[in-house]
Amino acid sequence: MSRKVLITGVTGALGKALKSHLLANLSDWIIFAPERGQQSDSLDLRHHDQIMRTIERIRPDLIMHLAATFSNDFDKAYAVNVTAVRDMLSVIEDFGLSTRVVLIGSAAEYGLVSAEENPIGEDHVLRPVSIYGMTKAWQTELAYLYAGRSVDVVVARIFNLVGNGLSEQLFVGRLHKQISELRRGERVRIEVGPLSAVRDYITMDNAVTQLLAIADFGETGKIYHVASGQPVTMRELLIRELATYGLDDSIVVEGIGLTNRRGYDVPMIYADITKTNLLLKKWENDTEC
Repeated sequence: MSRKVLITGVTGALGKALKSHLLANLSDWIIFAPERGQQSDSLDLRHHDQIMRTIERIRPDLIMHLAATFSNDFDKAYAVNVTAVRDMLSVIEDFGLSTRVVLIGSAAEYGLVSAEENPIGEDHVLRPVSIYGMTKAWQTELAYLYAGRSVDVVVARIFNLVGNGLSEQLFVGRLHKQISELRRGERVRIEVGPLSAVRDYITMDNAVTQLLAIADFGETGKIYHVASGQPVTMRELLIRELATYGLDDSIVVEGIGLTNRRGYDVPMIYADITKTNLLLKKWENDTEC
């Protein structure tokens, strides 16, 4: 069945992967993926009037809201990660639309997590330790608020992505940038911060599949993890990524002064994906029909 889908944040790695998947596998879907600064159909989420005009013009059946910022500038992070979401949900409410909205959350919302608390369930207490995590936690609160006001919104809380094209503000993005520089002869070693932390990494393709399952079968006002459910040390991930390029960790320099992370670094966090797996089974059965 044909659906009109609005994707925000389509210039990011996950946005590109989602758009490519939809174009390749769901040819009957009508995809709108406006970018900021385009001559036409521009969407700057910092401007309420552009959000309103875009939603009023498209009247989408589904919004996949992937746009966000990792900025450590509080005002910028709040404007993009909180205010823009409030504006989007309020426009849908004001127009009385039945649009399903999938908001992209983050494992950074959890913040302070002790090893024994893992794997983390979706109802775990939020104690963010970064501006990004804090603003994403407020986004989740907006989802609860507007779900209670009859807006069909659900949260897909993503853990750590692995794949090409990720922001250099993320470990994998920085690693891939250095690998590219090394292969071009622009550097002779890979420099990274401490690698002992344990994370939950999911490939871009698997993340897209989980997002679509959440979009189709997630319950309004609920949160679902997008993750592998498998704990992996950053060292293990590094070795695995290097191996794909025929490299090994003999070229790696590790040091506290080589990280760009500010503040507290969570030692271990990985997801319980029981709820998401139930949705995946429904989605897989539905797509096979």
